[in-house]
Amino acid sequence: MENALHPGDYWDNRSDDRKRWEIVINLFLKPVTTALLQHLHLQTPKRILDVGTGTGEPGLYIAQLYPDAQVTGTDISPRMLEIAMGKAKENGLSNFEVVCCDAADMPFDDRIFDAVVCRNGVMFFKNITAGLKEINRVLKPGGRLAVSAWGLLEHNLWINIVLDAIASVTRRKLYNQHVPGMFHCMQPGEMADWFETAEFQSVEEEVLTGIVQFNSVDDHWQYVTRVSADVVNALRDIPLPVQEIVRSEVAGRVGRHVIDGKLYFEWSLRVTSGVRA
Repeated sequence: MENALHPGDYWDNRSDDRKRWEIVINLFLKPVTTALLQHLHLQTPKRILDVGTGTGEPGLYIAQLYPDAQVTGTDISPRMLEIAMGKAKENGLSNFEVVCCDAADMPFDDRIFDAVVCRNGVMFFKNITAGLKEINRVLKPGGRLAVSAWGLLEHNLWINIVLDAIASVTRRKLYNQHVPGMFHCMQPGEMADWFETAEFQSVEEEVLTGIVQFNSVDDHWQYVTRVSADVVNALRDIPLPVQEIVRSEVAGRVGRHVIDGKLYFEWSLRVTSGVRA
Protein backbone atom coordinates (compact mmCIF):
# COMPACT_ATOMS: atom_id res chain seq x y z
CA MET A 1 0.00 0.00 0.00
CA GLU A 2 1.02 3.63 -0.38
CA ASN A 3 3.57 5.02 2.04
CA ALA A 4 3.03 8.62 3.15
CA LEU A 5 6.47 9.46 1.77
CA HIS A 6 6.30 7.48 -1.44
CA PRO A 7 3.51 7.15 -4.04
CA GLY A 8 2.70 4.13 -6.17
CA ASP A 9 5.70 4.53 -8.46
CA TYR A 10 7.97 3.96 -5.45
CA TRP A 11 6.37 0.54 -4.94
CA ASP A 12 6.47 -0.08 -8.70
CA ASN A 13 10.25 0.25 -8.46
CA ARG A 14 10.31 -2.32 -5.63
CA SER A 15 8.14 -4.83 -7.51
CA ASP A 16 10.83 -6.69 -9.45
CA ASP A 17 12.94 -7.15 -6.32
CA ARG A 18 9.92 -8.51 -4.46
CA LYS A 19 9.25 -10.92 -7.32
CA ARG A 20 12.88 -12.05 -7.27
CA TRP A 21 12.71 -12.78 -3.54
CA GLU A 22 9.12 -14.04 -3.38
CA ILE A 23 10.09 -17.63 -2.48
CA VAL A 24 11.94 -16.35 0.60
CA ILE A 25 9.16 -13.87 1.41
CA ASN A 26 6.40 -16.47 1.18
CA LEU A 27 8.31 -18.99 3.29
CA PHE A 28 9.11 -16.23 5.79
CA LEU A 29 5.46 -15.18 6.05
CA LYS A 30 3.69 -18.55 5.62
CA PRO A 31 2.93 -18.83 9.38
CA VAL A 32 1.47 -15.31 9.23
CA THR A 33 -0.88 -16.25 6.40
CA THR A 34 -1.99 -19.31 8.37
CA ALA A 35 -2.73 -17.18 11.43
CA LEU A 36 -4.62 -14.57 9.40
CA LEU A 37 -6.87 -17.26 7.92
CA GLN A 38 -7.53 -18.71 11.37
CA HIS A 39 -8.66 -15.28 12.56
CA LEU A 40 -11.03 -14.92 9.58
CA HIS A 41 -12.99 -18.12 10.43
CA LEU A 42 -13.84 -18.66 6.75
CA GLN A 43 -16.47 -21.27 5.93
CA THR A 44 -18.14 -20.76 2.55
CA PRO A 45 -17.08 -17.22 1.56
CA LYS A 46 -18.26 -15.71 -1.72
CA ARG A 47 -16.08 -12.59 -1.88
CA ILE A 48 -12.76 -11.97 -0.13
CA LEU A 49 -10.65 -8.82 -0.27
CA ASP A 50 -6.85 -8.77 0.09
CA VAL A 51 -5.81 -5.17 0.78
CA GLY A 52 -2.19 -4.36 -0.09
CA THR A 53 -1.75 -7.62 -1.97
CA GLY A 54 1.48 -6.46 -3.62
CA THR A 55 2.59 -9.19 -6.00
CA GLY A 56 -0.38 -11.32 -5.01
CA GLU A 57 -0.04 -12.77 -1.54
CA PRO A 58 -1.88 -13.93 0.42
CA GLY A 59 -4.70 -13.39 -2.09
CA LEU A 60 -3.45 -15.98 -4.58
CA TYR A 61 -3.07 -18.59 -1.84
CA ILE A 62 -6.60 -17.86 -0.60
CA ALA A 63 -7.96 -18.14 -4.15
CA GLN A 64 -6.46 -21.63 -4.35
CA LEU A 65 -7.93 -22.64 -1.00
CA TYR A 66 -11.42 -21.33 -1.85
CA PRO A 67 -11.98 -21.91 -5.59
CA ASP A 68 -15.68 -21.04 -5.30
CA ALA A 69 -14.92 -17.60 -3.86
CA GLN A 70 -13.99 -14.47 -5.81
CA VAL A 71 -10.79 -12.98 -4.39
CA THR A 72 -9.93 -9.35 -5.11
CA GLY A 73 -6.46 -7.96 -4.44
CA THR A 74 -5.88 -4.22 -4.17
CA ASP A 75 -2.66 -2.24 -4.12
CA ILE A 76 -1.35 1.23 -4.93
CA SER A 77 1.27 -0.21 -7.31
CA PRO A 78 0.14 -1.09 -10.88
CA ARG A 79 3.37 -2.98 -11.53
CA MET A 80 2.94 -5.23 -8.50
CA LEU A 81 -0.64 -5.95 -9.53
CA GLU A 82 0.56 -6.80 -13.03
CA ILE A 83 2.91 -9.38 -11.51
CA ALA A 84 0.08 -10.73 -9.33
CA MET A 85 -2.22 -11.22 -12.32
CA GLY A 86 0.58 -12.91 -14.24
CA LYS A 87 0.95 -15.44 -11.44
CA ALA A 88 -2.82 -15.95 -11.30
CA LYS A 89 -2.85 -16.79 -15.01
CA GLU A 90 0.16 -19.09 -14.68
CA ASN A 91 -1.69 -21.03 -11.97
CA GLY A 92 -5.04 -21.04 -13.75
CA LEU A 93 -6.77 -19.00 -11.04
CA SER A 94 -9.82 -17.47 -12.71
CA ASN A 95 -11.25 -16.43 -9.31
CA PHE A 96 -8.54 -13.83 -8.62
CA GLU A 97 -8.72 -10.22 -9.81
CA VAL A 98 -6.90 -6.99 -8.97
CA VAL A 99 -7.89 -3.36 -8.50
CA CYS A 100 -5.40 -0.49 -8.24
CA CYS A 101 -6.53 1.87 -5.48
CA ASP A 102 -5.68 3.36 -2.10
CA ALA A 103 -6.97 1.53 0.97
CA ALA A 104 -8.78 4.65 2.14
CA ASP A 105 -10.64 5.11 -1.16
CA MET A 106 -11.75 1.81 -2.68
CA PRO A 107 -14.18 1.64 -5.63
CA PHE A 108 -16.45 -0.99 -4.10
CA ASP A 109 -20.06 -0.89 -2.97
CA ASP A 110 -20.96 -1.03 0.70
CA ARG A 111 -21.14 -4.40 2.45
CA ILE A 112 -20.03 -6.72 -0.35
CA PHE A 113 -17.07 -8.69 1.08
CA ASP A 114 -17.40 -11.63 3.46
CA ALA A 115 -13.86 -11.12 4.78
CA VAL A 116 -10.87 -8.81 4.36
CA VAL A 117 -7.21 -9.61 4.94
CA CYS A 118 -4.16 -7.34 4.94
CA ARG A 119 -0.76 -8.98 5.41
CA ASN A 120 1.92 -6.48 6.44
CA GLY A 121 0.35 -3.57 4.61
CA VAL A 122 -1.61 -1.62 7.19
CA MET A 123 1.49 0.04 8.64
CA PHE A 124 2.04 1.81 5.30
CA PHE A 125 -1.43 3.41 5.21
CA LYS A 126 -1.24 7.21 5.10
CA ASN A 127 -4.13 7.28 7.56
CA ILE A 128 -4.76 4.01 9.38
CA THR A 129 -8.12 5.05 10.82
CA ALA A 130 -9.39 6.14 7.39
CA GLY A 131 -8.17 2.89 5.82
CA LEU A 132 -9.80 0.72 8.48
CA LYS A 133 -13.07 2.65 8.25
CA GLU A 134 -13.08 2.13 4.48
CA ILE A 135 -12.53 -1.59 5.01
CA ASN A 136 -15.37 -1.60 7.54
CA ARG A 137 -17.60 0.01 4.92
CA VAL A 138 -17.06 -2.70 2.30
CA LEU A 139 -17.43 -5.60 4.75
CA LYS A 140 -20.75 -7.35 5.20
CA PRO A 141 -22.24 -7.21 8.72
CA GLY A 142 -20.60 -10.02 10.65
CA GLY A 143 -17.67 -10.08 8.24
CA ARG A 144 -14.18 -10.24 9.68
CA LEU A 145 -10.97 -8.27 9.07
CA ALA A 146 -7.54 -9.72 9.94
CA VAL A 147 -4.31 -7.75 9.55
CA SER A 148 -0.70 -8.41 10.42
CA ALA A 149 2.04 -5.92 11.27
CA TRP A 150 5.60 -6.26 12.50
CA GLY A 151 6.09 -6.45 16.25
CA LEU A 152 8.66 -4.59 18.29
CA LEU A 153 11.74 -3.59 16.31
CA GLU A 154 14.07 -4.98 18.96
CA HIS A 155 12.41 -8.39 18.52
CA ASN A 156 13.23 -8.35 14.79
CA LEU A 157 17.03 -8.38 14.80
CA TRP A 158 17.15 -9.45 11.14
CA ILE A 159 16.38 -5.81 10.27
CA ASN A 160 17.14 -3.97 13.51
CA ILE A 161 20.83 -4.85 13.20
CA VAL A 162 20.90 -3.19 9.78
CA LEU A 163 18.99 -0.05 10.79
CA ASP A 164 21.20 0.32 13.86
CA ALA A 165 24.35 -0.07 11.76
CA ILE A 166 23.13 2.61 9.32
CA ALA A 167 22.50 4.99 12.22
CA SER A 168 25.90 4.19 13.75
CA VAL A 169 27.87 4.74 10.55
CA THR A 170 26.01 7.89 9.44
CA ARG A 171 25.68 9.24 12.99
CA ARG A 172 22.10 10.26 12.48
CA LYS A 173 18.76 8.80 13.43
CA LEU A 174 17.12 7.45 10.30
CA TYR A 175 14.13 5.61 11.70
CA ASN A 176 10.96 7.20 13.03
CA GLN A 177 8.21 4.83 14.17
CA HIS A 178 5.65 7.65 14.18
CA VAL A 179 5.44 7.87 10.39
CA PRO A 180 4.16 5.11 8.08
CA GLY A 181 6.71 2.34 7.77
CA MET A 182 7.39 -1.25 8.69
CA PHE A 183 7.29 -0.68 12.46
CA HIS A 184 4.70 2.08 12.59
CA CYS A 185 2.24 -0.28 14.38
CA MET A 186 4.68 -2.24 16.51
CA GLN A 187 3.47 -1.23 19.98
CA PRO A 188 1.22 -3.79 21.75
CA GLY A 189 -2.44 -2.77 21.75
CA GLU A 190 -1.94 0.04 19.24
CA MET A 191 -3.60 -1.73 16.32
CA ALA A 192 -6.44 -2.92 18.56
CA ASP A 193 -7.11 0.73 19.46
CA TRP A 194 -7.26 1.64 15.76
CA PHE A 195 -9.70 -1.22 15.15
CA GLU A 196 -11.99 0.06 17.88
CA THR A 197 -11.75 3.62 16.52
CA ALA A 198 -12.92 2.23 13.17
CA GLU A 199 -15.87 0.59 14.98
CA PHE A 200 -14.80 -3.03 14.73
CA GLN A 201 -16.07 -5.32 17.45
CA SER A 202 -14.73 -8.45 19.19
CA VAL A 203 -11.18 -7.25 18.55
CA GLU A 204 -8.46 -9.83 19.15
CA GLU A 205 -4.69 -9.56 19.07
CA GLU A 206 -2.14 -12.37 18.77
CA VAL A 207 1.65 -12.23 18.88
CA LEU A 208 3.47 -14.50 16.43
CA THR A 209 7.14 -15.43 16.52
CA GLY A 210 9.27 -17.60 14.27
CA ILE A 211 12.69 -18.08 12.72
CA VAL A 212 13.83 -16.73 9.37
CA GLN A 213 16.79 -18.32 7.60
CA PHE A 214 19.18 -16.72 5.13
CA ASN A 215 21.61 -18.88 3.19
CA SER A 216 24.54 -16.52 3.69
CA VAL A 217 25.58 -13.14 5.05
CA ASP A 218 25.35 -11.81 1.50
CA ASP A 219 21.82 -13.18 1.03
CA HIS A 220 20.72 -11.42 4.21
CA TRP A 221 22.21 -8.12 3.02
CA GLN A 222 20.64 -8.43 -0.43
CA TYR A 223 17.23 -9.23 1.06
CA VAL A 224 17.04 -6.38 3.55
CA THR A 225 18.46 -3.80 1.12
CA ARG A 226 16.15 -4.75 -1.75
CA VAL A 227 12.92 -5.92 -0.11
CA SER A 228 12.68 -4.30 3.35
CA ALA A 229 11.15 -0.87 2.76
CA ASP A 230 12.62 0.83 5.82
CA VAL A 231 16.18 -0.19 4.91
CA VAL A 232 15.65 0.78 1.27
CA ASN A 233 14.44 4.20 2.44
CA ALA A 234 17.29 4.63 4.91
CA LEU A 235 19.95 3.85 2.29
CA ARG A 236 18.35 5.85 -0.52
CA ASP A 237 20.46 9.02 -0.15
CA ILE A 238 23.62 7.42 1.26
CA PRO A 239 26.62 7.29 -1.13
CA LEU A 240 27.68 3.82 -2.26
CA PRO A 241 31.08 3.96 -0.47
CA VAL A 242 29.27 4.66 2.81
CA GLN A 243 26.79 1.87 2.07
CA GLU A 244 29.74 -0.51 1.77
CA ILE A 245 30.94 0.60 5.22
CA VAL A 246 27.45 -0.14 6.57
CA ARG A 247 27.52 -3.53 4.86
CA SER A 248 30.84 -4.37 6.52
CA GLU A 249 29.48 -3.24 9.88
CA VAL A 250 26.40 -5.46 9.49
CA ALA A 251 28.53 -8.45 8.49
CA GLY A 252 30.49 -8.04 11.72
CA ARG A 253 27.34 -7.86 13.84
CA VAL A 254 25.53 -10.90 12.45
CA GLY A 255 28.31 -13.35 13.28
CA ARG A 256 26.60 -14.85 16.32
CA HIS A 257 23.56 -15.68 14.17
CA VAL A 258 25.57 -17.86 11.77
CA ILE A 259 25.30 -21.64 12.07
CA ASP A 260 27.06 -23.76 9.44
CA GLY A 261 27.24 -20.77 7.13
CA LYS A 262 23.53 -19.89 7.34
CA LEU A 263 21.95 -17.05 9.32
CA TYR A 264 19.02 -17.53 11.68
CA PHE A 265 17.00 -14.73 13.24
CA GLU A 266 13.87 -14.68 15.36
CA TRP A 267 11.04 -12.52 14.04
CA SER A 268 7.96 -11.12 15.73
CA LEU A 269 4.63 -9.98 14.28
CA ARG A 270 1.21 -9.20 15.62
CA VAL A 271 -2.11 -10.27 14.09
CA THR A 272 -5.18 -8.20 14.90
CA SER A 273 -8.73 -9.11 13.92
CA GLY A 274 -12.23 -7.76 14.40
CA VAL A 275 -15.83 -8.09 13.29
CA ARG A 276 -17.97 -5.57 11.43
CA ALA A 277 -21.15 -4.84 13.35
